[in-house]
Amino acid sequence: MNLREIDRLVATKVMGWKIYADSAGYKFWSINENDISRIICSVTSFEPTKDIADAWQVVEKLRERKIFSLYDAWDEDDNKIFCAVFEYNDTYHVVEYKEYAETAPLAICLAALKSVGVEVEVIEQ
Repeated sequence: MNLREIDRLVATKVMGWKIYADSAGYKFWSINENDISRIICSVTSFEPTKDIADAWQVVEKLRERKIFSLYDAWDEDDNKIFCAVFEYNDTYHVVEYKEYAETAPLAICLAALKSVGVEVEVIEQ
């Protein structure tokens, strides 16, 4: 799955956003809160797999229910990578959703998707 497809999955599955197209055909991410639709941003401007500010929106969304940590790691070739972890604790169990990637934003997105039950394989960066 390429990064753009992962961005769309994060927007829909993690953030809970839906695509809204205006009369001119421009597409936006929107959310419905209390029966009021609100436009968040254009579909093309939300890139959490590349932009740490967008990825941090994902972290803030999930931190409502999960503990988050991000740290340096090293792959089998001793290259520096990132590990993102969302942890859920229901008093009886601790469940970790952990993912590794070359960049912090991508690691955050992959772990966030895993925490909502979606696992993807990155084929293009």
